[in-house]
Amino acid sequence: MPMTTTSNLEAAQKALGIYYDTVVIESLQPNLYFEQFGTVVNVPQGNYTSRFFTFNKIATSSVSTLTEGTPPTGIAVSVNAIDITPTQYGINVELTDLVALTAVFDLINTTLNEVGKAMARKIDEVIQTVVNAGTNVIYAGGKTSRSALTASDLFDANLVRRAAALLRKNAAPEFTNKGGGYVAITTPEVVFDLKSNTAVGQWIDMHKYAAPENLFNGEIGSMDGVRIVQSPNVLTFSSTVTVHPTTFIAADAYRISYWLANKVNTYVLPPESNLSVANPLGQKGSVGAKTNIGVARTQEERIVRVESAASSL
Repeated sequence: MPMTTTSNLEAAQKALGIYYDTVVIESLQPNLYFEQFGTVVNVPQGNYTSRFFTFNKIATSSVSTLTEGTPPTGIAVSVNAIDITPTQYGINVELTDLVALTAVFDLINTTLNEVGKAMARKIDEVIQTVVNAGTNVIYAGGKTSRSALTASDLFDANLVRRAAALLRKNAAPEFTNKGGGYVAITTPEVVFDLKSNTAVGQWIDMHKYAAPENLFNGEIGSMDGVRIVQSPNVLTFSSTVTVHPTTFIAADAYRISYWLANKVNTYVLPPESNLSVANPLGQKGSVGAKTNIGVARTQEERIVRVESAASSL
């Protein structure tokens, strides 16, 4: 007769833990917008600091004409070491035994999905806070500062062309995956203004791509070699008007380090298995997740931020 043993239970619990992690990751990934364009590094266990190096461009003037049999004079290259340290973020949702008794599995699944979405929004906020502190800024309407922007300084196609031209002038590399190009992440309000002020033929809808399956999360179209990504979670700036950033990004512009192999660790404690002095009758359980993350810009010339006002929707 088949018998349930301790080893069977341990295997089942391990499988359930993997399933819970999978549910959170699957709800996490589609809601990450800024994360998909950074270079992601998983830091090995036992390391507190994630270090990487950037090399300044070597000027063509350093490439000299050679004389037969005579080696060129050696030059020094400029190397910058950038260290990233982790910050931990997490969420804990409490569940009572009465709620859990009505529909345990559906309740946990639903909660895990929402926890995954919340963690995705937080991760993207952490990333964009660093990315949008870059030094290359273009202000709409020809303004020279954020405080000078007015409600009429809306985003338009010329700003796309100008930001893309600046990236090209900086020799910023394009993305090579999913069709290449630069990307720009912005708000739904800015997308509305861009489409309202763009002549027919300048905007290419994503369904008209030669390979429409090669889309980034949130990608809705392209213009002048820039792929436009719309995110509902872009942080705006408070000024004389609400300022909407549109972030133009080239390849390897910033690094994202995780100190967890799965980006996010998931924790599920059903009420009846969470007995303690504070919970002697198993009346409370919890579903939660945490991440350890650090972010740094690697090449300032590969990020251009356009700041503008936006129409109210």
